Amino acid sequence: MLRADPRVAWVEDVLRFGDTDMNGHVNNAVFAVLAESGRVNLFRTQLGEDEREGSYFVIAKLVIEFKAELHYPGRVRTGTWIRHLGRTSLGLHQVIATEDGRLAAISEAVCVSMSHRTRRPEPFSEAVRTRAGALLRPDEPA
Repeated sequence: MLRADPRVAWVEDVLRFGDTDMNGHVNNAVFAVLAESGRVNLFRTQLGEDEREGSYFVIAKLVIEFKAELHYPGRVRTGTWIRHLGRTSLGLHQVIATEDGRLAAISEAVCVSMSHRTRRPEPFSEAVRTRAGALLRPDEPA
């Protein structure tokens, strides 16, 4: 189960009135923001992004599969984990769920480590590679 797996980083977000659209549900673009919140949380809390001076992550791929509507007011939890570890990139999977555990979306992303100086992909340091490797959850279903 995802909630009990220490390799999955969880973050909670509050749904705002401004997240809704004229159809009365949370707009699809907000799901991308929730996925971003999960990715940033994983990078900061698990990979030590603050230690990555001179580099940053960029998103190269984002896929969101919508499973259910979200409505204001409410809270959601986004779980993020690493499914693939490359030389300069991470393959991430995510779930976005309501407070009561209802699945609202599944997301996958590819994030690339980039150099501030060259603006080109940059290999992970051994420290980041070790931390990411310990979090690897390959080919396990959401």
